[in-house]
Amino acid sequence: MRQDLNRIRRPARRRVVLLAALLLVLATGLPVTGTAAPATLEEAVAQVERTHGGRILSARSEQRNGQVVYVIRLLTDAQQVRNLEIRGAEDARP
Repeated sequence: MRQDLNRIRRPARRRVVLLAALLLVLATGLPVTGTAAPATLEEAVAQVERTHGGRILSARSEQRNGQVVYVIRLLTDAQQVRNLEIRGAEDARP
């Protein structure tokens, strides 16, 4: 009986640890992909091409609350259009 409880608790414990790690990454503002925040629009486009594939339809940078945000419109391999927003590095300029 005790072994059955341990088998049930282990996956729950793993989920808690993974959730805590994800929350830590989100709280620090680091990208989940593990790459550094891009400092230029070209770096943001290259990052999207590496991670998502597909074809870039358009790309622009915006200034929001003193932070640079790169807005990239992507046509995926499945022929779906996605709008991605990537927060720029602290020293990034629009």
